[in-house]
Amino acid sequence: MHTGGGVFDDLARVHKGDLLRVRTTTGTLRYRASSVRVYRKASLAQHAERVFSQAVPGRLVLINCADWNGAVYLSNTVVTAAPSA
Repeated sequence: MHTGGGVFDDLARVHKGDLLRVRTTTGTLRYRASSVRVYRKASLAQHAERVFSQAVPGRLVLINCADWNGAVYLSNTVVTAAPSA
């Protein structure tokens, strides 16, 4: 089990409206955060259809584990973003 030190450690610091940049081998993609939500583990499964929807073209969804209690993570931070110019 991994207990931190990953690229998404600070995901909970993202706010609606923040600019996000994703670097790829072909360049940098820009997104604007449209929502930031924290779901309890059991709740994320109930919202999976919306969180993982493929109906929105170009949408970016970032998810990390949050609320480490010393044994397990209790929740997930979910940031949803749309392409930005």
